[in-house]
Amino acid sequence: MNNGIHVKRSSTWVRLAYMLFFGLLIAVGRLVLGIVVVGQFLMVLITGDDNDNLRNLGQGLAKWIYQGILFLTFNTDVKPFPFDEWPKIDLSEGYSSRSRQSEDSGTVDTEVVDDDSSIPSFVVTDDTDESDSDKKNKDQ
Repeated sequence: MNNGIHVKRSSTWVRLAYMLFFGLLIAVGRLVLGIVVVGQFLMVLITGDDNDNLRNLGQGLAKWIYQGILFLTFNTDVKPFPFDEWPKIDLSEGYSSRSRQSEDSGTVDTEVVDDDSSIPSFVVTDDTDESDSDKKNKDQ
């Protein structure tokens, strides 16, 4: 029997050291991400538009935290930044609380779609087509 052989492996203890290191870094990263979230909200509140740099930092940091969690949960052996490249970001359109200007006409696009068909309803409705005889049988 090879009981205890896994405990004596140095690679397991080295991984524990990396896990403690990344656990601490992820905690700091989550704090920074929270600051980015609040800062981005304040930017939208004050200027009406988000900040491209904060949006890109937030996306990269979120991906890095995800990579770190994958490492911590033994889903990968690849250590994230600083032992690997910083995650690549996917450029996004951004956010603006202002109405969009039509590029060709200079008018404000104020089209409001009032379609609530995609919103789930949890109200019971009687939309079934019951025949009169079925209704009479229920009443009796």
